[in-house]
Amino acid sequence: MDDLQGLNVEWSNIDGEGLVRVVPTDSFRAGVELVAKLAEVAERQNHDPEVLLEHDKVTITLISHDVSDVTERDIEFAKAVDELLG
Repeated sequence: MDDLQGLNVEWSNIDGEGLVRVVPTDSFRAGVELVAKLAEVAERQNHDPEVLLEHDKVTITLISHDVSDVTERDIEFAKAVDELLG
C-alpha cells in the first residue's frame, strides 16, 4: 500500500496483525494520558484501534477486522497519531 510511505518510520506493517506502533512513555501516568488522547482521535474518526497500555509504553495496532487488512481508515488514523505525537 503506497499510502504507508507518508507515515512515521515507527509504524510497522505486520502481515496478519496490521499497522503497529510502540510509543515509549516516561511513566504509567503519561501512558494513561496518551491513551485518553488516542480515544479522542478514535471517537472523532469513528475508529476502534487496539491499544495496549503498559508501564512504560503504549502499543497501537490498526487493522480493519471486517477485511482482515489495513485500509485507508487505518492509515488516516495512523496519520492522526503521527500528528498527535509530533
